Formats: sequence, structure tokens, C-alpha cells
Amino acid sequence: MRIKHFAGYGTVNAVKVNDGTAKLHVRVTGLHEWGLRRDDEYDLYTWLVKRFDKSAPDYPEWHRLRPLIDIREGWTPEYDTCDYYFYY
Repeated sequence: MRIKHFAGYGTVNAVKVNDGTAKLHVRVTGLHEWGLRRDDEYDLYTWLVKRFDKSAPDYPEWHRLRPLIDIREGWTPEYDTCDYYFYY
């Protein structure tokens, strides 16, 4: 699905990957001058978790779960990729 970039302008593609490695695995692809990597936990929650996991609790409770977030970057000749793994 096409989603707005975390910087607030432009769009990227994001898809939920069901590979069984994490509670939530989201692959973001596209090209953007700010890149695709975002490290801020709150921004990742509002940008990806809330959108792709409808059963996730509100941010304060989700934050208390002390989620582990693993981010892996890559690229292809056409676009950048960034895999976000959320364990909570």
C-alpha cells in the first residue's frame, strides 16, 4: 500500500510481511530524500504499527511493553528498502 512518508511529504510503499519472525514485520520501499530509516519509537508507532496492527494497544501501553525494534536497510537498483521488525 502507498503511505505518506514519515517526513510528511511524498509517498512510499509499505507492506506487512508474514514470515513468522516478529510480531509485526513491515517492509518499506521507495526513494525519498530523507531516506526510509526512522529510529524514533513514537514516530514508528504512529507511522507503521498503528496502521498495520489494528490489535496494538495505544502508544503509552505499547511503550510500557518495551518493544524491541530491529531495522535492516537495503537497496536495489530501482529503490531503497527498509525492513522494520517489531517484537512486543
